[in-house]
Amino acid sequence: MGTRVRIITDGVADLPPAVAASLGIKVVPIYLFIEGHSYRSDAFNDRKLLYHSLQGTNGRPQTAAPSVQEFLTAYAELADEGAEDIIGLFVASGLSSVSAQALVAARQFERARVHLVETGQVSMGVGLQALQAAELAAQGLSAAEVLSQVEPLASRTYLMGMLGSLEHLHASGRVNWTQAWVGDLLQIKPLIALHEGAVQLRGRVRTYRNALLRIVDWARAAAPLERLALLYARTPPDVVEELRVELEPLVAPDRFLMLEAGPVFLTHIGPTGVGVAAVLADGPELATKRRL
Repeated sequence: MGTRVRIITDGVADLPPAVAASLGIKVVPIYLFIEGHSYRSDAFNDRKLLYHSLQGTNGRPQTAAPSVQEFLTAYAELADEGAEDIIGLFVASGLSSVSAQALVAARQFERARVHLVETGQVSMGVGLQALQAAELAAQGLSAAEVLSQVEPLASRTYLMGMLGSLEHLHASGRVNWTQAWVGDLLQIKPLIALHEGAVQLRGRVRTYRNALLRIVDWARAAAPLERLALLYARTPPDVVEELRVELEPLVAPDRFLMLEAGPVFLTHIGPTGVGVAAVLADGPELATKRRL
């Protein structure tokens, strides 16, 4: 791909490989450590092993960021393909060292200009922003033009979902406040929101069904939406289909994705859960939407 502006992201973004490849998005893998073995996120597909490990029977999975050298190699590969400007959208800097590694590499790299955008997100919250950037780059926009439209996306991107428990999020060490709630939430389903790098407890419901209804209600209230992704993990197929029917009409057909959450994200949120990543449409009502 000869586009002079190229997009790079990481394995946390959960972009389906075919989608990333179709837009020329470079994905730098994250490392997974499961039961004494190391795996790259882009080559790991043993869901049975992952879910077994997440039960904690033989030590919890761990993750690690790519090295500075790996980012330098990725930047070089894009430059070899003709990139003059590289725009990086990575997992929220406050939740991972990935962005810090990417930044160190960017300061060392001289064959192309590297611009890093703070997404404030994880999983498809990152992925949706990367898709937007890649589509703009494919239209032939300059790096400055792409950045002017992509940098504001963080304030309009939300991740909203239900976790089976706060146990894995607490164990990850990324979210300090979870310690106070882990014991109290054993019998209920926590609703979690992520926006601009801040993870918040947005509700507590006692039944799975009520949790699903709250997620759908949130998405409807947040509309109009520019993009929407349904994320699930070990979710019954009939539930996934029910959610698809409710959520898909909220966006244009080519702006809706549904996928099983990736192994890196699941390592930190646990083996059960369901949620959505959404980019809210811009407009005068956005200030009100941010209070959802």
